[in-house]
Amino acid sequence: MMHPRRLSGTAGNIARYYSVGDYYTKGGTEGSEWGGKLADELGLSGEVDAKIFEQLLRGEVAGQHLGRHRKEGIEHHPGWDFALSAPKSVSIMALAVGDDRIATVHERSVSAALSWLEEHAQLRRREDGEIRHETTGRLLWARFTEHASRELDPHLHTHVVVLNMTNGQEGATMASLETRAMFAEQMSSGQIYRNELAHGLRSLGYDVMVDPRRGLFEIRGVPEKLIESMSQRAEQIDTHARQHGFEGQAARRQSFCATRGAKEKVGLEALHLQWRTRLGGHALTLDDLRLRAEQQGEKIWPVAPADAARAALFGVRQTEGREAVNPLGRLITTGLAAHVGEVRFSDMRPLLEGHEVRRKLLATREQTGDQILTRGRATRRSLRYEQALAQHLALAMGDARPIASSDRLLEVLETAGLSPIQERALVDTARSNDRVSAVHGVAGAGKSTLIASLRQASEPGIILHALAPTSSAAANLGDTAGIPSQTVASLLARGGHGLTTNDVLILDEAGQLGNRQALRVLEISRRTGARLILLGDNQQTGAIEQGKAFWLMQRLGMSTAHLTESRRQETARMKEAVTRARAGDYAGSLDQLDKVVAGDDAEALAKGLVGEWTRLRPETRGSTNILVLDNATRLIVNTQVREVLQREGAIAAQDTRLGILSPAGLSEQEKHLARFYAQGQVVTFGRDQAGAGLARHTEYRVLGLARDERGRPMVRLVDEHGRILRWDPRLTKGGQVNVFVSENRDLAQGDRIQWRLVSHELGVKNAQRGTVEMLQGSTATIRWDKDGSVQDIDLSKHRSWDHGYAETIYSAQSRTYARVYVLAPLGSPLVNGQNYYTAITRARLGVKLWTQDRDRLVEKLERTSGAKTSALEGLGRLDRDHADQLARRYPEHIASLKSEQLEGRTQSRDRLLEARLRRRSSGDHGLPARLASGALNIAHQLDQYLTKMMASNEADGSRPPPCDVQKQARDRGGDHGPDR
Repeated sequence: MMHPRRLSGTAGNIARYYSVGDYYTKGGTEGSEWGGKLADELGLSGEVDAKIFEQLLRGEVAGQHLGRHRKEGIEHHPGWDFALSAPKSVSIMALAVGDDRIATVHERSVSAALSWLEEHAQLRRREDGEIRHETTGRLLWARFTEHASRELDPHLHTHVVVLNMTNGQEGATMASLETRAMFAEQMSSGQIYRNELAHGLRSLGYDVMVDPRRGLFEIRGVPEKLIESMSQRAEQIDTHARQHGFEGQAARRQSFCATRGAKEKVGLEALHLQWRTRLGGHALTLDDLRLRAEQQGEKIWPVAPADAARAALFGVRQTEGREAVNPLGRLITTGLAAHVGEVRFSDMRPLLEGHEVRRKLLATREQTGDQILTRGRATRRSLRYEQALAQHLALAMGDARPIASSDRLLEVLETAGLSPIQERALVDTARSNDRVSAVHGVAGAGKSTLIASLRQASEPGIILHALAPTSSAAANLGDTAGIPSQTVASLLARGGHGLTTNDVLILDEAGQLGNRQALRVLEISRRTGARLILLGDNQQTGAIEQGKAFWLMQRLGMSTAHLTESRRQETARMKEAVTRARAGDYAGSLDQLDKVVAGDDAEALAKGLVGEWTRLRPETRGSTNILVLDNATRLIVNTQVREVLQREGAIAAQDTRLGILSPAGLSEQEKHLARFYAQGQVVTFGRDQAGAGLARHTEYRVLGLARDERGRPMVRLVDEHGRILRWDPRLTKGGQVNVFVSENRDLAQGDRIQWRLVSHELGVKNAQRGTVEMLQGSTATIRWDKDGSVQDIDLSKHRSWDHGYAETIYSAQSRTYARVYVLAPLGSPLVNGQNYYTAITRARLGVKLWTQDRDRLVEKLERTSGAKTSALEGLGRLDRDHADQLARRYPEHIASLKSEQLEGRTQSRDRLLEARLRRRSSGDHGLPARLASGALNIAHQLDQYLTKMMASNEADGSRPPPCDVQKQARDRGGDHGPDR
């Protein structure tokens, strides 16, 4: 791990601290060394001289004295400590067991990490009144290796003191260092260190156990209990940070300082004896482990080119699945983390550079999203997705007839009770000739009410359909507007079967659509001629996967009506809180809330929230929702609520222990790799896997991993009958695989329950909540909140449920409550401006919020909006790739495509008519089979269309639109796109 921190104190004290030692007496095996490109320029090498070190800490270098000139003298910040620590099992084998070879591998691994860190050294300069950052790639550091933690546990680590100085080239004037980029790359530097270290340990004869999701490892054979007993210091820091919501290395430094114990001077030789004694009964086992490794002898552990290629590809694919633009370091971190012990940075880097040469990776130059985009990179595929959005908009212009006539609109407006802004939006939307349009409205602006009026005004024969990314949001729009509803996933699964130009798709919460989903919906609209109206708010919670398609389509020219007045909030204070949050004035917004509770640790905050909620009258509880940011917090709140309600007698004292399935959170890319499957997980499939003998909707438990006769990794599964099967996840589409973690929950009569995965068999929607009115064995009688209906469900067979007291903000986005209680622990990465705004806009009357520190919450909300990244934005191409620009540059091409899509719709209607006549004459009533076949054909057409749009050679504007580039590639006889 890398733990950077800013140094404080006088130069003399800092020099003594690192040179002499603070809490134990250093030994001769703990060396120091100068390093960095500036060390060569200054003639510094070998052991660190304490006097020279102190001078440099003061900013005295090459005849200069760096720093700011004050009345009392020159003020110079000395530098930073980028500490790198070995995993605890490595420290145990190197220091307590005594394998001296490991220290050499550690030092080599530190050097590899520092090489990457140095590339991000910068200085700041003012140019034309603006601060600009210039990358120098030149550092000076003094590194000190130590063997013990403050609690005197074995702890092999190296302090790298980076001096506060750099210059643009050899001989140039020195300047103070800018470390923003270096701090942003601490994760990638730490992962480079771990991969180099794990590979070196394998070369020494050790085997490693790897966590591919976090990129961590330990030496196989070192007992876990011994690791825990020798990790006292880490446990102190982790506990304190967890309690106080500290996240990131800078914040965790507060936990480091708060938990420091008294100094205890002891010699290193004495410590080695203590560590040997603490091995206890494990000593002989670990001695044998070391002996076996030494007998194998140090050898070169080859890195297979295929493994390096897979690591590079995984780094690219995994990161682009969540964000359109990523720092290059994140690609490196992700790829290496999944291949610890197999691939080093030096093996993977040339492959990423090759992707850049072939322009599969594109360097961005503009800021997009929140994060510091050190060497921002967008994939060519991500760019193609966004360019395809622009082309769809160009093809949708003038491609539809109005939904309602002026006469019908005038009639509806007389009685609709809409505001003037709503009336304007209704008319603009209904009279538009564009097949794709949008209504962008602030939270609570009455978008659903507007759609109800649109339904009333629509011409005879026009059919409106409610869509949304979540089933609860789709049902809410459908119920309010009085139209049938379904999820976006359901629409895509059927391929838009049966839709015609008479259909209008109303897609609510469009801000939650990622680029891929948006493109598939747009293609259904293009092919069938169905109108598509997107409803959403750019400032609410966005998509989980890559892209901000709703925002981007507005920037690319989508016809958009705006609703700027919220009609949900009923009190002046709530209106003001929402207005200020939307403007980014989070301090002012918090001032308007009913209550902000701060100052306790996360567990106590949850307890305080639960205590206040449970003191409400039962009828008030029903209209006061508890909103949390993540599932971990949701579990804490649910558990505490149940404890209080059972003491009150609101739920039965007798619990029944039942098993549930919680999503394991694997991405599409992770589902393809056997290494990401762990013993005990439960896997289900959306389709039969005939080759592996696996049936759809059957639960299979993961037993572990294996290899086939060719050495390929496989997952060993067992079904309910004890039959063991081997499955290669690379042969199954990630969208057809569901991976769960099996957990247990106590349930009792009176409990609140929430369904967590849509069930077509039961007719239950995702996030649907109800009350358990009776529980007999594993069968629960549930009264659903939505319509008061009662349903008996065997929860031992249908396990996609959980307690339903707290709700995540994502699932609550389309809902309205009288009051809302919000728990916002600062340690959650989901605390951001969008989620805060979404949470408080759920309430009509008031909001109470719990967090550790009000001021720190404001700082975090101001710093982190939650906005997704865009490839076009990052590449500075938003104006260039606007739909209007596309239509102007290629008028004949766009006209030709419009003609083709009209002809395609005519042919589709003719085929539908012919098929209906054949069925009538033959008496065929196999509707389900026909629908399934039709959906598969349409899905295949969609995949073909997207593949065609994705194929390209270069990311420049000198070619026809993306849809035609595959033909160009064939004509050139060359490029077949990035994904072949």
